[in-house]
Amino acid sequence: MNETDPLIEAQIQEDIRLIRRIAERDSLAYQTFYQKYSGLIFASISNVLNDHHDTEDVMQEVLVQLWNKAHLYEPTKGKPLTWLTTMARNRAIDRIRSKQRRSRLNDDFEQESKGVQPEFDDSGHELLVSKERDSILLRAVSKLNPDQRQAIELAYFSGLTQAEVAEKLHEPLGTVKARIRRGVNRLETLVKAKLAS
Repeated sequence: MNETDPLIEAQIQEDIRLIRRIAERDSLAYQTFYQKYSGLIFASISNVLNDHHDTEDVMQEVLVQLWNKAHLYEPTKGKPLTWLTTMARNRAIDRIRSKQRRSRLNDDFEQESKGVQPEFDDSGHELLVSKERDSILLRAVSKLNPDQRQAIELAYFSGLTQAEVAEKLHEPLGTVKARIRRGVNRLETLVKAKLAS
């Protein structure tokens, strides 16, 4: 053991105390923890996302999670900072996956649009087609049943993972996955019908 070990251990114990106070809704403890580690948390998110705007958004989500989930922290499973940076990294990865899902959804509808309306190519009509497609998609979403619409909006437009949607709606994950799957299938049917008309 080197002589810094007691200092490191004291720091860990102090962080554990701060987390416990945050769990009890102590805003001063929250502020202290934020001042100590916000730079490190921001850097760990930025390293994953490499996008300043997304990093700021995810940073806010992580800070809300810290406030809301501090009571779930268990010292036996790791240091507070490790717990928080893991949470931050997971949220950043969720953001990437969410953006990829939204991009895939838009790509799918773009392919459908081009398949049904080949006269619209990527030239001067591109903006018009994009606006029309967005409008058709939004109208189609409004025609879904309320459960499917809510799940689709949270997953594709609010950027939540399916697990987060399930948590937010207080529904089993399997139920949410089925709603999203059925909703996407219904959207494809509605959009194809609209484009064909």
